[in-house]
Amino acid sequence: MKKQKIYRLFLPLGVFLLVACGPNGNQNSKDNAAVLGVLNGSNSSNSASPEALQLSNAANAKDIQTAFAKENDGSFTFNDNISFLSNDGVKITGNLFIPKSGTGAFPAVIFVNSWALNEYEYIVPAAKLAKKGYVVFSYNTRGFGTSGGLINVAGPKDMEDLSKGIDFLLANAPVNPANIGIAGVSYGAGISLLGLSKEPRIKTAVAMSGWGSLPDSLYGNQTPRLVWGLLLVTAGYITGKMDPVIAENFGKLLDTRDVAAVLAWASERSPNSAVAALNASGKPVYISNNSQDNLFQPNQILPYFEQLTVPKKLDLNNGIHATAEVGGILGLDNYVWTNAYDWFDYWLKGIQNGIMTKPKVSIQKRFSSSRVTYSTWPNPNKVDRTYHLRPMGLLTPGKITTTANTTNGNDTILSGGTSATTGVPLLSEILDGAVSVPVTTNVNLIDRTNAMVYISDQLTSVLKVRGRTFYKGRINSSDVAPHVVVYLYEVDIWGTGKLISHGTATLFGVKGKDTDLNVDLQAVAHDFPVGSRLALAIDNIDPMYAVPKPVSLYTTTFKHSTSTASTLRFESE
Repeated sequence: MKKQKIYRLFLPLGVFLLVACGPNGNQNSKDNAAVLGVLNGSNSSNSASPEALQLSNAANAKDIQTAFAKENDGSFTFNDNISFLSNDGVKITGNLFIPKSGTGAFPAVIFVNSWALNEYEYIVPAAKLAKKGYVVFSYNTRGFGTSGGLINVAGPKDMEDLSKGIDFLLANAPVNPANIGIAGVSYGAGISLLGLSKEPRIKTAVAMSGWGSLPDSLYGNQTPRLVWGLLLVTAGYITGKMDPVIAENFGKLLDTRDVAAVLAWASERSPNSAVAALNASGKPVYISNNSQDNLFQPNQILPYFEQLTVPKKLDLNNGIHATAEVGGILGLDNYVWTNAYDWFDYWLKGIQNGIMTKPKVSIQKRFSSSRVTYSTWPNPNKVDRTYHLRPMGLLTPGKITTTANTTNGNDTILSGGTSATTGVPLLSEILDGAVSVPVTTNVNLIDRTNAMVYISDQLTSVLKVRGRTFYKGRINSSDVAPHVVVYLYEVDIWGTGKLISHGTATLFGVKGKDTDLNVDLQAVAHDFPVGSRLALAIDNIDPMYAVPKPVSLYTTTFKHSTSTASTLRFESE
C-alpha cells in the first residue's frame, strides 16, 4: 500500500479516536503544540516554535517534521508570535512566513484552520509557498488554538477577524495588496469561500472539502447528519472554546425543534448565500470535494458550483471528508494540492502553467484512479437514463427494468434496519473512500420484511453514471414522520452488492396519506460493467443518520401502479 494511502486510512480514524477518547483534551504541552496542532488542535496559552516539531512524539510528528525540514532551506523567515485584536477585542493568533530573497511586494496566501485544528495545520504547504516567493499567513480562527473568543462557525465575527487579519498582514509584511489569496480545508474552506465573497481585498480562493450550503450539510432532505454532527460538536468541545449555541442548534435539529431558525442561522454561514456578490466580483475559485464525504456531501457543493459564473474549477475525488487533501498537508505529492499551488501561481503571480487549460471539472471514478473530465457542469453531454421499478412478489424482489411498469401492486415494510447499510460509521467510510474497500452486502439476503429490494437483469451494456441518481416513488406510512434510506448497489453473479451511492430523506405530516417520495443519491462517477446487475434497497434506519424521534414500529407501503411510476433516474453519458 502506498504511503499516502496509509495516511489517508489512519489519520481520519486517529482524529476520531482522539476526539472520542483523548484524555488530554486541551492540555497539550507547549513542546507538543506544533505537531499535535496539525492532528488535533491546541488551546495552549503559548504558541510553539518550529523547534517544538522535534520534541513531539505524536503519531505522525516525525513525518511532518521531516517534511518541514526538507522545505525549511533558509529561504524564508518564520514568525510564530503573531497576534492582533479583532473588532470586539478578541485576540487572534497565528504565524507568518516571509521570503528572504526579493524585495517584494510579494503575493500572499492566507490559510484558515480546519475544525478542531490550528495554525500549524498548514506549516508544510506554507513553507512550500514561502520558498516560491509568497508571504503566507496562517491564523487560528476564534475559539481554536491560542486565539480567544468562542467558535463562531464562519459567522459575522469570523468575517471580522479575517478582515482584521488582512489589515495586520498589509501593515506588517511586504504584501502586494492586489494579490492576496485564501485557502483552507473543511472549516477553513467554508470561511475561505465566504471571505472571497465578502472581503474585497481577497483576489482568489482554494476551498478543499468545504460546504456550499450548511443547511443541506447538516439537515439535507430534513434528516440530521447524526454521526458527523456529533463528531463535530464533540471535537469542538474537546479542542476549542464552543459557543453553546452550536450544540443547542444541533440538538434542535435532532429533536425537530425551531428548525427554521436553526437553518436560518446556518444559511447565514453558507457560501451559497453570497453567490450574487461573488459573481458580481468575478473573482476566481478552485474547489475540491470528495464523493464519499458524508459531512459535506457532493450534492450540496455541486449546486453551489453550478451557480458560479466566475472563473472556476472543481475536482471531485474519491474519499471521505478531507482524505483527498490530507497528503498535501503532510508534504506528500498530492493531486489536489498540486492544482492548488498552480492555481495560486496563475492568479497571484501570473505564471502560465496550464492550470486554466485543464478541464474545468473532473470526477474520479469509484474504486479507480482514473477521472472523467468536463468543460463545464452540468455535463453538457449528460443523458438521463430512466429505469422503472416493479413491485416485489411473494418470494421475489422487485424488478428494475428499462420498460414501464405494467403491474399495480403495493408492498408494505416494517420500520427497522437491515443488512443494507452505509456500514460502520467512519470506519467503513474510511476503508471505502481511502483504500477502495467497498461496503458490501448480499442483496438476496436483505430482509424484505424491513426493506424494499429491487434487482435488475444483467446489464448488456455499460451504464456510465456521471453525477446524481434520483429515486422517485409513492408511499403511504402509518407514521407521521417516516424516514427512508435508499442504497444503490452494483451486484455480481453471486448476489454480492457493492454500495455505489446512497441518499436519505424524512417526511413530516404524512401519516395515512399517499405521498410522493423523492430522494437524490450522492453524485458519483461509476461504470456498471456488462454482466453486473443494479440493485436498490430502501429501509428506515442507518447509523449515519438521525431519525426524527425514538425508533418506533410503523409501516411504510410502497405503491406501484401504471399511472404513478416508480423510477430510478441516472445522470449518465
